[in-house]
Amino acid sequence: MVTALIVLGVIVFLAFDAYVIYRVMRSHRAADDYGTIDVPGELAVMIPAGGKLKLNYQESYRASGTEDTIDFGVPAALEVSVSSPAGESLEIKGPGFRGMGVSLSTGRGWSRALIGTVEIAEPGEHTVTARGELEGAIEPTVLVGK
Repeated sequence: MVTALIVLGVIVFLAFDAYVIYRVMRSHRAADDYGTIDVPGELAVMIPAGGKLKLNYQESYRASGTEDTIDFGVPAALEVSVSSPAGESLEIKGPGFRGMGVSLSTGRGWSRALIGTVEIAEPGEHTVTARGELEGAIEPTVLVGK
């Protein structure tokens, strides 16, 4: 009886770990579901109503950091805008409480920072534009995902 409970506990623990890893990997994979934009550049994206658009800034190097922080972020010179099919500018909500948070991640050969998210109310072709002179940036791109 005790052995069966231990085995059941281990199975539940492994299943939970697998789910967490799946969600983390899925979020990294989904960062560019709709496409990428070289900075400066523009991308037209078909988005259904009620969807969400997630914008990430990425460079092609792994940023250094300490155990608790990553030395990377969205450059102040980067300007990103999203326009609706009607040409109206949509609000980009930054990460965290009232846009004052930070969401950073690194991988093999890249560093990424969340710019923000956009709530899509009107279906159709939306335009994402990235502008700015980013001196010292290594292959700067904006990832457009779900």
